[in-house]
Amino acid sequence: MKTATQCRTYGTGKLLINEKTYPYLVEIPVAAAGLGVPLNRQIMKFHESRHLQTRHGRRISRGGEYYYRWCFPDLMTALSFVEQCGGAFYNPEQTAVAG
Repeated sequence: MKTATQCRTYGTGKLLINEKTYPYLVEIPVAAAGLGVPLNRQIMKFHESRHLQTRHGRRISRGGEYYYRWCFPDLMTALSFVEQCGGAFYNPEQTAVAG
């Protein structure tokens, strides 16, 4: 049986693989309680309408706020997701250059 630490490590690895394999990331800010039912349904409908598997990235904490990441295989799908569900397109390459 795995410990809590081993499960977290495994989950983080899978999420990192998603982010590398599907590099177009969208971050949505979330409250401590999570996404909420209406937004969660909207996200699921978006994926179903395009026959996409939901691919999650890491949960990020920045400035005391939490963000959930969704990973997409192409830019147009990621931008459509932002338009329909909110959030912001995240480009890790820009962050690396700026940092």
